[in-house]
Amino acid sequence: MATRRRDAAAMDDAKAILNRVRQLVRVLRAFDKQAQTRFGLGAAQMFILHVLQQQDDLSMNDLADRTATDQSSVSLATGKLVAEGYVRRDVSEEDRRQVRLSLTTKGRALVKRSPPAAQERIMGSVEAMPPAERAQLMALLDKLMAGMAPPDDRPPMLFQDDLQPPKRRTAPRRTKS
Repeated sequence: MATRRRDAAAMDDAKAILNRVRQLVRVLRAFDKQAQTRFGLGAAQMFILHVLQQQDDLSMNDLADRTATDQSSVSLATGKLVAEGYVRRDVSEEDRRQVRLSLTTKGRALVKRSPPAAQERIMGSVEAMPPAERAQLMALLDKLMAGMAPPDDRPPMLFQDDLQPPKRRTAPRRTKS
């Protein structure tokens, strides 16, 4: 009987945690949808604009570091921002192989009228926690993820899959019988 109560309590906790994960995902999706609707950009691009607003003239690697993602994800996300005139790519004066990214006037205007990116809010909430709570949260999230997927040191940006062009489907070849 005591085992059943423990199992029921574990199940109740699992449901409550799942509901919190759902709430988090819902908030993130709502931000992405709002950004798409109001500004024509997704959450990944909005985050990049807000990071560049905090510190302009960043290399692709610096921007990847500040967005806690990999360089290829940042490169993909900035492509649309450059194409639409929100971000400028300049060749570095010191190292001609390096590209520097900065906001254009159009990009600055968009950031001023947009809310903080969802990723900024998450990072702000975590930064406000005492160090012991941050460590505990990381350890618990690691345990949660260990049961779900292999570790990924630099996951793509949130909603990164929305940035990639859809794969074309091709009809299967017919063979003559």
